[in-house]
Amino acid sequence: MIQRFHRLRRWAGVDRAVFFTNAAQMLRLVTGPITMALVLRYLTPEIQGYFYAFAGVVAMQVFLEMGFSQNILQFASHEFAQLRLTPAGTLAGDPVARSRLISLGRLAFAYYAVAALIFFMAVGIGGHVFFTVSGQHGVAWQGAWWIIAASAAGSLAVNPAMSLLNGCNQMAVTAQFSFWASLGVFSVNAVGLMAGAGIYVSALGAAANLLFTVGYLGLRWRPFFRQFLETPRHGRVSWVREIWPFQWRIAVSWMSGYFIFDLINPVAFYFCGPVAAGQLGMSLQLTRMIFNVAMTWIYTKAPRFGSLIAARSWRELDSLWRRSTVQAFGFCLLGLVAFLSAIPFIGLLLPKVPARLAPLGVNAWLAGAMLVQVVTVAMAMELRAHKREPYMWLSVANAVLSLIFILLLVRVWGIQGEAMGYALAIWAMLVPAYKIYRDKRMEFRKAADAGRDPSAFAPETTPEAGGV
Repeated sequence: MIQRFHRLRRWAGVDRAVFFTNAAQMLRLVTGPITMALVLRYLTPEIQGYFYAFAGVVAMQVFLEMGFSQNILQFASHEFAQLRLTPAGTLAGDPVARSRLISLGRLAFAYYAVAALIFFMAVGIGGHVFFTVSGQHGVAWQGAWWIIAASAAGSLAVNPAMSLLNGCNQMAVTAQFSFWASLGVFSVNAVGLMAGAGIYVSALGAAANLLFTVGYLGLRWRPFFRQFLETPRHGRVSWVREIWPFQWRIAVSWMSGYFIFDLINPVAFYFCGPVAAGQLGMSLQLTRMIFNVAMTWIYTKAPRFGSLIAARSWRELDSLWRRSTVQAFGFCLLGLVAFLSAIPFIGLLLPKVPARLAPLGVNAWLAGAMLVQVVTVAMAMELRAHKREPYMWLSVANAVLSLIFILLLVRVWGIQGEAMGYALAIWAMLVPAYKIYRDKRMEFRKAADAGRDPSAFAPETTPEAGGV
């Protein structure tokens, strides 16, 4: 029996990283309805709208983060291909690769410290102005907003720590932490709701998540991160020659992603009010939750993609990518069908829930967008593992279409128009995305086989080479 279970687990691609990453997402599928019931019991529809609008404004941190975390993971995985972690949690192996990884980490921590400070001032003040001009709805949101802004800035500052660990093939370990952290944040939110914290519940959850992360990194990985206090002696990663040629392109893609994925909630809040924004936000959160669970089959393979590319193991890379993509798409399809089918029956058990969710048509548009997104993200993950970003202009085009469709259709059909515009913009990118994937995939592999660095710049191996 146990052997059959393990065979099924291996066939489904559920390794340790996938298991714990999925466990964190599955936990949300359990805690989500509980939280929803508590929200219905203790919060008003107006406060629910502020919850999702807060998240939409906080997502503007992408304009400072610029996708650098993805870049860190890819660069770290290429260096870690020649390294290993000792039982004490320190790096061992090729001295040049170790020095370059330390150099990458030092650069990343410095960048994110500055980005976090700018975020707190710019987005904190900008968000305050946005909610002020959006009208008064009888909700005292100011204190909660500034706690959220401060917590988000702190989370941004420690962001590179997780990216470095994941790049060093520790995704299974960090996923296990994410599971327990999700359980802890849920507990904080549940107690806060029942204690009458009101709109401050989201602020308490954000602060708790930051404290859990900092505590975990300090207690579990202190020897690992202490190494980044060292001065690299055998080689450095150059921002100008290695990172920036890839970084500026992925930055444009990630900043475009705000207009594709996160603008929808603030727009709903501004044009349709907090109640409709809360309905759209909850539906979007549920469909994205299913999407995120499905995508763990691909996200957890990102370090492995980088290592296989560094080793030029194309056959193994193809097999891993195809298997992961099919598994992700299959789960997403089943999950979304189950969600749409369950909506009519949810009202029988929880009569107040349908009124807090968007109409069925909105959910169907969102579900269709998520399915297409599985395929496009899977293609992007493999190509970006080459330390290249061929989807930059496609992301810009997607952002422009999304902005146009959403702003036009929300005035005609409200949140249903928003969901329609959201889906149409994503669907329009599928064929161009496939053509780019088909062409660039072979181009990048030929360059790697010919011995040319994937970023088109030779890595520096000595401190005198001018790396930063």
